[in-house]
Amino acid sequence: MDDMRMISTLLDERPSERSVEEGRARLEREITSPRPRFSMPRWRIAVPVLATGTVAAVTAIAVGMSSGTTPRAPDGSDGSDGSVSAAPMSARTVLLSAASKVERASLAHGKYWHVVTQERFLMTSGKSQYDTSSQTGWWDAGPGREAWYAERGLGTRYLGRAPHGGPVITQESGKPRPERTTDSGPTGWTKVKVPGGHAFRLQEWGALTPPDVRRLPGDPQALKAFLARALKRLEKAEGGRVDPVEWLFSNAQKIGTTPASPKAIGATYRLLATDPGLRVVGQVTDPLGRKGTAIARQVVKGGQYEEWLVLDPATGRVLAHQDVRKPATVTGYHAIVSYGWTDTVPDYPLGKIG
Repeated sequence: MDDMRMISTLLDERPSERSVEEGRARLEREITSPRPRFSMPRWRIAVPVLATGTVAAVTAIAVGMSSGTTPRAPDGSDGSDGSVSAAPMSARTVLLSAASKVERASLAHGKYWHVVTQERFLMTSGKSQYDTSSQTGWWDAGPGREAWYAERGLGTRYLGRAPHGGPVITQESGKPRPERTTDSGPTGWTKVKVPGGHAFRLQEWGALTPPDVRRLPGDPQALKAFLARALKRLEKAEGGRVDPVEWLFSNAQKIGTTPASPKAIGATYRLLATDPGLRVVGQVTDPLGRKGTAIARQVVKGGQYEEWLVLDPATGRVLAHQDVRKPATVTGYHAIVSYGWTDTVPDYPLGKIG
């Protein structure tokens, strides 16, 4: 993903033709065989994948905040039902306003940092395509300490034959799992114990362990230098160039729901505000029914796909990240059900890592 205008002022480098072509190729792979965009811990709960509506890998921690509303699936609106309003201001104005609000947030404490997200995405398995929704949760005491990962399926809808083939899910015997051609319903929560630290780190890419968000500086220029150094380490570990636009945008989403300081979250917004390539969509309704203001980043210059970052106008905190086909058709999303400090882990049934 490669609209590189944004980081020319942030990381002081411009895109190469090669990076543009790599971005287009990566977008095509996502469209034909959607999968999580970034690397993630390889924990999963051993339950039948398509029978429960969950995916085999843990989905990326998403963005958002608790609303107290009942989650609902996206309607794929094209805006004709009033779900998207006119955009009266600039992305810069929205982001600077959000920064001022989050910087005033009070600090809290607890044993675990928890994040519960709801995700919806398309999945291709073998020759079939599915529309699947699930909820995932992390309760993380920090690096070197205990953590719990939990998930439940919200249902899977069979969409028919896939235009392009995808990965084949195998059974324990090694034989391909029979592909379902019917819909499946929701499942209950199950949890597994995993190593701590995921909820305390920047967005994960490849095999590199990202920095702890509690180290992020609260000054925009210091944060710019910190992220530039982290990106160079990432590129060295990956053995190639990483799209800095995609990397920064993804980290803005992740930082908003981590135990980073309010000043660091505000500084992240201020860095994003320097990008002339971002646009404000206006007021939208997120997948959980909450009103927010969306900021859009074009995935490929001149293309039909965008990423939307939905912010709560009252608090400045992130509500959701949405993958959108222009003008306003939501093709996938990550939205937060709740996040913050807590002293307890839900008493869900234990699963096993598989």
